Amino acid sequence: MAQNPSSPRVVDFSLDVSESFERAGSEVHSVAAPASRPAPALVEQFAAIVRDRPCATNVTSDYADARYYLDRAIATSDDAAVLATKADALPGVKQCLTATNLAELAAGTHLLPAKTVVQVFALYTRAGRKLYVFNQPPPDGAIVLISAPAAGGGKYTGQILGGTSAAVAAGTLAMPEGLTPGDDALILNEEETGQSGHRIAPGAYAVGRVAGRSDGTVIVVIRGAAGATAGPTVLGDGTGGGVGAQGTSWSKAGDGTPVDVWLQTRTVWDSSTGTLLAYLRKLSFDARGVLYAVSGENSVTVDVATACG
Repeated sequence: MAQNPSSPRVVDFSLDVSESFERAGSEVHSVAAPASRPAPALVEQFAAIVRDRPCATNVTSDYADARYYLDRAIATSDDAAVLATKADALPGVKQCLTATNLAELAAGTHLLPAKTVVQVFALYTRAGRKLYVFNQPPPDGAIVLISAPAAGGGKYTGQILGGTSAAVAAGTLAMPEGLTPGDDALILNEEETGQSGHRIAPGAYAVGRVAGRSDGTVIVVIRGAAGATAGPTVLGDGTGGGVGAQGTSWSKAGDGTPVDVWLQTRTVWDSSTGTLLAYLRKLSFDARGVLYAVSGENSVTVDVATACG
């Protein structure tokens, strides 16, 4: 039945502002035809900030798919400044909500870091439900600063570098070259798969790929970085050692330490003194098994000629 234009309008106080405008814009009547449904009077959209935790305190885990918990946000910068935002705290407008990232929907990933600012739109289902969506491609590559070993072998804590590099062609590279440490990251070194211990030096930089999030922390997979050099296993010494064979061994997978290896590099007969000399060098390998230093030679007297008679 068509509504009598002279009858009083019943106000539905359960609707928010945008829904009220849409309802008003959709109530267009014609004498010869039933009510049509034109475009909404407005499209609900707003800025929001990706949260690092769920909205409810009794929920402990984040989404693992393309959905995110967001805080509705407002701009805090003026017209001429770069956009800055903060979570909206105005009563009645403040909102923590769930929205789906369309850019990750097909792959089912969840790679956006916390504090990312997104533009959110409302979609309405035919059943009258309102869903929120946004379209923000996640970062693919990342440069990370490795801070310290994590609890598991081959895993490290660190930070993702952000900002813009100020590097120039001249001069020696000095990381981070203007980049600044930002979000925390769980860093997985693919080289150490199945191996206990840690072979990467704290303070090293690496380039990796963003692979997921764990309890709000971005997961970055790398393939190696500068290896640790402190506390090496030592094989041999600079004197040539004793007569007996030494049983100390080392393996990259089993020990996870740097290693110093003393090797004899040449043998010389000094005819002026009648002395047989051996020369040894120390080869230093980091915990990844990469050679990073070779010492000068140590000379060791092997034998001295004595007159017969």
